[in-house]
Amino acid sequence: MSPSADDLAREAIREFQHLLAQSLRKIRHCLGQLKQEQIWWRPEPGLNSIGNLILHLSGNLNQWAVAGITGAHDERQREAEFQAEQSHNRDELLSLLEQSVERACAVFQSLSAADLLESRTIQGFSVSVLGAIAHTVPHFVGHTHQIIYLTRLQLGETYQFDWSPDAERNGVPI
Repeated sequence: MSPSADDLAREAIREFQHLLAQSLRKIRHCLGQLKQEQIWWRPEPGLNSIGNLILHLSGNLNQWAVAGITGAHDERQREAEFQAEQSHNRDELLSLLEQSVERACAVFQSLSAADLLESRTIQGFSVSVLGAIAHTVPHFVGHTHQIIYLTRLQLGETYQFDWSPDAERNGVPI
């Protein structure tokens, strides 16, 4: 028996959820190694801190994967994500990000194959629901790697890696 469109949709959604979970785990690992001032450190005045990136990830995920897909009211203040300095401590940032990922994953879980093909307008862009997910999840992963880099840049040789080739194989790591 060949797979159905719903089977394909469920598998795609599982993969998107896995990427978000892996990214969140990596961000959590980085935050666990940093002091408050390191979370808000900017390599240069015009560049973002890890704190800014976490606020941005939460805002983008909520705008594209939650409000954008469900039609809920979007209260995102994008510019404030990049202007914030020392506005949240580690636990607040992590909680905000965890809640955003949880909400997005719940929305993803509720979708059928037909839902993925529906059209939405998000940030002025006309996209399918699948397109919205395919935009926001890689965006999340990309900024996760920036957070890892900023953590390594600050910690140097004291940085503790999260994964090694000898680690348990449970889903493809990012």
